[in-house]
Amino acid sequence: MAFKLGDTITAFPSPHGKAPFAMALRDTLWTQSFDCIAIAFPKSIQNDCLALIDKLPHIYGLSVRVDGEVKVWMPCDPCDSYIEAMRQGLQRHLPIVFTEGNELFEHQISVSLPDAYLVKELGAERYYELCKRMISPESIIPGLNTRTEQNFRSLSKLQTQYKNILFICDIPLLMKLELRFQKKSSKPQDFESESSQESWQVKKVQSNPGESIDTVEQWSAHPEESGHMLENSDMDSLIEVQSYPVAADHLYFALGELPFYAGELEKERQDPMRLPQDYLSLVKKLFTDTRENYTQSKREAQAISVKKLQIALTYLRNLCAIRHALTPYLMDLIEAAKGVFGSAYAAKLLTAAKYYPFYDPLWEEVIQCGIDSIQLPGEVTSLRVIHLLRDETKVWRSIRLRREPNPKEEKEYRYNWDPRGMCSHTPEDFMIEKFNQTVRNRSQEIIQSAFAKVEPMTSSLKDGVDLRETLRNVHKRAIYVREIPPEKGKVDTVVILFDTEQDERYPQCATWYAEHKHESTLTFYATDPFSHLIGPGIAECEYGGLSLLFPPRHIANIFDMFPEKAFSRRCDLLIYGALLHSREKRVAVVSQKAPDLNMKRMARELKKKLVWVPLASYSSETLYRLRRFHILNGKNVRSWANRFIDPIL
Repeated sequence: MAFKLGDTITAFPSPHGKAPFAMALRDTLWTQSFDCIAIAFPKSIQNDCLALIDKLPHIYGLSVRVDGEVKVWMPCDPCDSYIEAMRQGLQRHLPIVFTEGNELFEHQISVSLPDAYLVKELGAERYYELCKRMISPESIIPGLNTRTEQNFRSLSKLQTQYKNILFICDIPLLMKLELRFQKKSSKPQDFESESSQESWQVKKVQSNPGESIDTVEQWSAHPEESGHMLENSDMDSLIEVQSYPVAADHLYFALGELPFYAGELEKERQDPMRLPQDYLSLVKKLFTDTRENYTQSKREAQAISVKKLQIALTYLRNLCAIRHALTPYLMDLIEAAKGVFGSAYAAKLLTAAKYYPFYDPLWEEVIQCGIDSIQLPGEVTSLRVIHLLRDETKVWRSIRLRREPNPKEEKEYRYNWDPRGMCSHTPEDFMIEKFNQTVRNRSQEIIQSAFAKVEPMTSSLKDGVDLRETLRNVHKRAIYVREIPPEKGKVDTVVILFDTEQDERYPQCATWYAEHKHESTLTFYATDPFSHLIGPGIAECEYGGLSLLFPPRHIANIFDMFPEKAFSRRCDLLIYGALLHSREKRVAVVSQKAPDLNMKRMARELKKKLVWVPLASYSSETLYRLRRFHILNGKNVRSWANRFIDPIL
């Protein structure tokens, strides 16, 4: 990733805030030896910048006042290659020299560069050549010519003191410095001695009286106390630098990468036995960590299966491809999570992406920041400033996510709830009726297969070849066929049991009647609706078990027909009600385990039979969506329910 500017200077061009470049710089320092690190940054803030390195992984920020006005700020971003260079230089006890004046205090650099991950895929040389074809430094970078001369003079003097210099700079500056060093090589008489340099400077001042001269100073690798003030020879201005920790909620605006990425790279740095992580693997880790650490229950986590995560990552890849990128933005991550898992998971992923683990909650004076502004401790207004570690433009984008209500809102929702009117959410009715039809068809297949006859083929294939029996008796050299008898009755009642043990968790027991002829009569036991109110007149509940009777008809509520202790479990009472109200001889039961002896005894007493359909034959995502349902406080609530309930995928 390094380029030779001369016999003694190795240049490392890098955009700001990109973790792949910081990783590449670390590899360069591990594989090559240098005796000095030069950084294209203002010398007036060198001591203060180096002072922040010792505070990592805690992230502090510098605010720079010029003549009393805050003009610049710089967070200590651990994913930035400039910060990584200072960090490695201090660890290796190498001299660190900043090579610029204060031109960066005047203009915000904004450059459109290829995706940083291309460095790993294409290599440094091809990436740099691609950048050369994409940007024109003279037209888009203000003050670049002045910066080029300042860095050229500083590096030229450093060449007389060190034999192997690593120079970290931005890509447009390196493009100009290459031309400048080529011009120098064509004039070997320049900078042959200190006296010739001084005479060149005198001539330059005489020809351009208004242009100042920058003198290269030797800076110590061990910084002094931060927060001091000094006179700047370039600008004849008073520079005041202060440092504060950055607010945890605002780290996303301060760092070039997501705070989650920065935290994972810091964890990797603190574990000497840990292998370096691939940058894109952090995207997968963000999804899996959100599933494990931010989901409220084990069942909710199981509903986010590996297959669904793969679908979300594929969706995320397509979003990146649309904007011709390899790595996703935060908005891409949220859109992919919302599109596959819904708003609830997307909101949790947003929380996980903006979480940085190394933060001290006892900090009181912190810097609050936005895209292009900061608010210092004690100030009441935000100030527009230049971000020194940003060279790409950020813009606001909006996405709609459902948030959880706060305790005050939940209390208000409960107070306004009318117990005389409750109804279901229409999309969930369609889903449960579709599942009911699927279970009834599946139970019919089980009944028919139980009464099917298998015999050797004589003159007809009947209902088809039975491959299993044919292969089992291959030594007989005969083909076995299956004969399925005609249907004897149908299944009109389906019982679905999610939980058969924790009755105390499901205090709500009710029977809901169909609103039209295409709906079933629903009897269920579920969680308390007041325990989770998600909107005005909207409660989210969870089934423990339910019974569906189709075609619908008016029946008595089975939970009111018997005393509370007549049955040891609610699931037994639910099955007894299904057997009692069913007009057919068979009742389908979907459960984790086959019906026990008590359930079979009840069916035998009522001259019915139970057809068991294993619950495990359906995916965890389907069961999770089916089990979670919403109660609306009246039909008028349906007009705004979709604003608070995620669509069923």
